[in-house]
Amino acid sequence: MSDESIIPEDNDDVLAAELSLGLLSGDALTHAQRRARTDLRFASLVEDWDIHFSTLTETIEPVTPPKGLFHKITQQAYPESSIRIWHHLGILPAFLGAGAAALVLILALQFGNYMQPETPVASLVAEMVAEDESIVVAAAYVDNSNTLFVEWQVGERLPDRDVELWLVSEGEAISLGVLSKEGKITEFSVPAELQDLLADGALAVTDEPIGGSPTGVATGAVLAVGPITTL
Repeated sequence: MSDESIIPEDNDDVLAAELSLGLLSGDALTHAQRRARTDLRFASLVEDWDIHFSTLTETIEPVTPPKGLFHKITQQAYPESSIRIWHHLGILPAFLGAGAAALVLILALQFGNYMQPETPVASLVAEMVAEDESIVVAAAYVDNSNTLFVEWQVGERLPDRDVELWLVSEGEAISLGVLSKEGKITEFSVPAELQDLLADGALAVTDEPIGGSPTGVATGAVLAVGPITTL
């Protein structure tokens, strides 16, 4: 096959081109795949087309898709789906742990009508779990408001102690504040200088005196820890 002529020469050539492009289905696909495994001439034709088609994209410069493109595609592809809320949030629940998925859903229902554009959309999540699973704390970060929502989901809290949240990045633990005892969900405003550290970091919670660590360094036991996942 040459660059001067890309018109298939015979029926086998047409079939090979269609197989290379992924245009076949059903019995035709099964038949062509079987021939490609057993017929050396036909396999060579398919390989020629694979090489030819691959050269068509060599001059195309890679482009980074705009933020939110996947969300827009899924919203249009599944406008009436029963799991529309997950597509609207830009995620699929299978990607999340149960705790993180529950928190993202709560954000949609509690902090906005999920059918409206102002609904909080989580871009990062984390699920902090104790080694014995006696404590589970979920977190979801909404980047358009720079807010980290954290929910204490499982485990008993000591009345005379506080739980402090830490961002762990590049071997350093940075305090983000103390979890509220009055409500299950605590909102933390993430400073600008820490926002870029979230994507490659982890979150942890520690047992601390009332008001949090007095030294800026964790003084109590690490209760639970979990990596931050980008959606």
